[in-house]
Amino acid sequence: MENSCCDDTCQCDCDCNNIPSDRMCQLTQPAHKFDLEEVKKLTSNPKYICKCCGRTANKKENLCSPNPLH
Repeated sequence: MENSCCDDTCQCDCDCNNIPSDRMCQLTQPAHKFDLEEVKKLTSNPKYICKCCGRTANKKENLCSPNPLH
């Protein structure tokens, strides 16, 4: 499986074809087969949203292209 979080039309500033395994878009793949408890820990008090995939996380390190929520 390719480590991409986006399709060909993505215009974010991250390298969508080389996403580290600790990013939310990789941690939630494959759909319905990821570690729900781990994802809950990383998203329990979200402070950032990814400009690329729209996922949220407590720490910006877990997103590809983080933006503060507030």
